[in-house]
Amino acid sequence: MIDLAGHLKAKSESLGKKGLKLQPHVVVLTDQLQNVGCVTASYYACMHSGTYYCTASLLEAVDICLKSAFVFGVMYPPASHSCWSFLQRAVYGISSKYDRIPSRVSELLTDIHSQ
Repeated sequence: MIDLAGHLKAKSESLGKKGLKLQPHVVVLTDQLQNVGCVTASYYACMHSGTYYCTASLLEAVDICLKSAFVFGVMYPPASHSCWSFLQRAVYGISSKYDRIPSRVSELLTDIHSQ
């Protein structure tokens, strides 16, 4: 079993070396990849190197992370910025003057709203 606190600390240190900060993200712990959607998996909404919340489902973990990022005004992780931006706009209907919506996400949102 993975040490979640140790994993988050190592991830935070690795990002720090690149000038980045650990942002809200989801961690799924399971013994086998095919169990990601099963009750044998554990889902965590991770806020920073020392804070994480065990959740009942993957959707709940995503919900906590997205809302936390928006409420606390933190940037989405660069590697998943497009995904979080899409969820923010398409699923939650949240927009703000600080959004940096990638062009591909804008195209998807336009397609969704035109249907």
